[in-house]
Amino acid sequence: MVGDDTRIDAAHAAVRALIAAKVRFLLPMTIIYFVGYIGLTVVAGFAKDLMAIKVVGSLNVGFTLIALNYVLSWILALIYERVANRVFDPLSSAAVTSARGAAR
Repeated sequence: MVGDDTRIDAAHAAVRALIAAKVRFLLPMTIIYFVGYIGLTVVAGFAKDLMAIKVVGSLNVGFTLIALNYVLSWILALIYERVANRVFDPLSSAAVTSARGAAR
C-alpha cells in the first residue's frame, strides 16, 4: 500500500510540475497579448488623430498597428510552439509515465 501512495504522489508531483511550468510561461504571454490587443483598441478609440498619421502612401499608423498586432500574435504562437516542444512535451510525457505507474 505504501508503494501505491508513493507512485500516486509522484504522478501528482509530475502533473503539478507541468501545470506550474505552463502557468509560469503562459501568464506573461497572455499579459503581453492582452496589453497589445487592448492597447490598440484604446489608442484607436482615444487617439484618432494619431492613428490617422500617414506612414507611407495611404498606409497610416492605425493600419500599421493592426498589422503589428497580427505579427505579435504569430510571434507569440511561434514562441509557444518552441517552448511546448522543448519544455511542456517532456513534462507531459513524464506525467503520463508517472500516472501509468501509479495506475498499476
